[in-house]
Amino acid sequence: MTGPMEREERKDFPARLYRLYERITLPFTIYFLLASDRIHDDYAMTTWRKMRLGYRMYRNTKKIWTGISYRAHLAMAVKLLELPPNFRGDVVECGCYRGGTTANLSLVCGIVDRHLYVYDSFEGLPDAVEGDEYASAMGNRFLAADIDQVKQHVAEHGDIGRCTFVKGWFKDTLPQHESPIAMAFLDVDYQSSLNDCIINLWPHLHDRGYVFIDEYVLSDFCALFYSERFWLEQFDRTPPGLFGGGSGVQVGHYWLGPFGGSSITGGSKSIAYTRKHFSGHWNFFPED
Repeated sequence: MTGPMEREERKDFPARLYRLYERITLPFTIYFLLASDRIHDDYAMTTWRKMRLGYRMYRNTKKIWTGISYRAHLAMAVKLLELPPNFRGDVVECGCYRGGTTANLSLVCGIVDRHLYVYDSFEGLPDAVEGDEYASAMGNRFLAADIDQVKQHVAEHGDIGRCTFVKGWFKDTLPQHESPIAMAFLDVDYQSSLNDCIINLWPHLHDRGYVFIDEYVLSDFCALFYSERFWLEQFDRTPPGLFGGGSGVQVGHYWLGPFGGSSITGGSKSIAYTRKHFSGHWNFFPED
């Protein structure tokens, strides 16, 4: 028979093994994720600077809880580093919680000389909207974080001078956004919130700008980026599609899904993305 302590140790073994795996693979993960030959020379990203950035991002996710991993942060970082300095646009984050991703995005913004707009209610999730299958009264004010605490986290672990924090509900604040956008990261939980983000931010997105989402594990959220009705009615265009829908972009987690599943190499803490000029429209009908 095994005692309570031994059973607890066995239960914790996968978590401890994953932490070991993460530390062993850390330098290789940083090196290969930032190995793109499209990183612009003007940013002077030597191997040492890449490793330093990656390690700092990893360390930040251990100090501030984040919904995505440092690997996902690196995936967004490399896309910003690939954009030339004369590529116009700021970075926008919608839904920052405690500021872990904000801190890491601000570090990259410091390298590529871009500003980071951080939109959040700082009061948690909004009231449920009729028709939103993922919203409910039980979620009201869930994931609330004090704005001063978020600012403190970013000041301690990121580059707060790059940040503008905008407090309020997306439906009220996003219509006021004016500057061009090079990249947006949306971690918003509700269909209604994702709808608010795309409708109000997409028009400001650079023609080759990126939109990353956190809710890639849910097919209904991914479907927005393939909805011919939505894109025709809102923007008179075909849908852009989504890279990483369902399982996320491959950044070392080897997560196969579906939502709720996990493995020794980690859970669903990746991202998916699209780009304004992408196309996810099927138009091959030989019978026509």
